[in-house]
Amino acid sequence: MQGDESSDYPNWKGSTFDSPSKLHSMCSYMAMFPPAIPSYYIKKYTDEKDVVLDPFSGRGTTPLEACMQKRIGIGNDRNPLAYVLTFSKISTPTIGRIKSKLNKLRSSYEKAREGIDISSEEWKIRMLFDDETLRQLLFLKGKLGWEQQNVDAFITAMILGILHGNSDGYLSISMPNTFSMSPNYVQNYIKTHNLVKPQRNVFDLLEKKLVRCYDKPPVRGRAYRSDARSLSKIRSNSVRLLMTSPPYTRVIRYGAFNWIRLWFLGKNDKEVDKKLLCSQSLPIYKEFMTGVLEETRRVLRSDGTAVFVIGDVRDRESEEIENLADYVWKNCAQPLGFKLKEPIQADVIGDDTKVSKIWGETKKGRATKIDRILVLSK
Repeated sequence: MQGDESSDYPNWKGSTFDSPSKLHSMCSYMAMFPPAIPSYYIKKYTDEKDVVLDPFSGRGTTPLEACMQKRIGIGNDRNPLAYVLTFSKISTPTIGRIKSKLNKLRSSYEKAREGIDISSEEWKIRMLFDDETLRQLLFLKGKLGWEQQNVDAFITAMILGILHGNSDGYLSISMPNTFSMSPNYVQNYIKTHNLVKPQRNVFDLLEKKLVRCYDKPPVRGRAYRSDARSLSKIRSNSVRLLMTSPPYTRVIRYGAFNWIRLWFLGKNDKEVDKKLLCSQSLPIYKEFMTGVLEETRRVLRSDGTAVFVIGDVRDRESEEIENLADYVWKNCAQPLGFKLKEPIQADVIGDDTKVSKIWGETKKGRATKIDRILVLSK
């Protein structure tokens, strides 16, 4: 089978798609693909109780769709933000447990309020939130064990979803996007637009958020924080479908563009980016993806399928566009013995779903409007 790309209308767009779970709206995430894509391939290539894995799970779209379709969804991501979003969706507690924990936290806050000192927080955080809002956030930041407890993870994910944005449903000053530019850029934006920090009650907004986003999948999944090239917690020959969108060559710095949310998680954005692939070098990308595909071969069943959504990228100097999906097929997958299960499909996507502009700036990143879907078998 040849690696020729198909110009046909992407088949998943013409498929029947059930109403997506409200959990998908928990929190925005950069470079996320729509739930319809994993939903289509899960239905096409798996049966109930099969294992579906996303080694770069992002906000958990693939494992959540798998759990909603009664498959065992497994999400993995080294980014702590991605981990907590995935964990919260595939290990969702009952709504009664969430409400009970929120009530206890609200009561505990009232007793602890006077002892919470916000003066030691960095200026870049204090410029975003009203003093009382910041006190509540600091209290919750210290109380929520999001890494292990599913109730705490769910509440944390809701907080991350309302932490900053451009309406009265968010906690911060009014911002035109739900991802963050550099602190200096934000500071200048605040001064330019004469923004005033709004008085927002975190607990009240969380109760409203819970109504908007709560759902409970019929099957519970699993979430991990491993390197995608070494998924030691996943058994060999156990995965029926691997469905993912791996990082592109330095299109997005997930840490830097989420420094506010990572602050709430107690993580440093620069340290997060050090652990994630961020390189303009195709040889480095080739080595990375070869490692990912070697591990894919190990965990994938003999009748399994691997689906990679990979966007084209534009070289900053030459402006030439690189078809990364075709590059991965020819330089990484084919040499390892993978077979091309379907022709590579091109998917043209709009500006509202592709991260090409940030806060109205005219400078574009290296992402393009073309995503390609690479479908492989062992």
